[in-house]
Amino acid sequence: MNTTRMLTLTLVIGLAATTGCAYRHYLGMHGPSIRHAPDIHDVSVTDDADCLGCHSPDNRQDGTPATSHPGFKGCIKCHNDPLPATPGR
Repeated sequence: MNTTRMLTLTLVIGLAATTGCAYRHYLGMHGPSIRHAPDIHDVSVTDDADCLGCHSPDNRQDGTPATSHPGFKGCIKCHNDPLPATPGR
């Protein structure tokens, strides 16, 4: 029993350490993609400062959702996922 727990823990830590944000996406921890609002988020949004200019809890604009994690780095890495293909299009 103890060996099974240790193997599971090692596997989980190994996956978390080697796959970057892929495991977080699998667990549903990625945020919504900026590609859902192409009229607002154009190709000029390339770094964290662009994102936090509107989504920082201290600096957000009317109707803009505030981020719950303004100290994280890599906004585009987790919020620029491609949209799933829509059947029939």
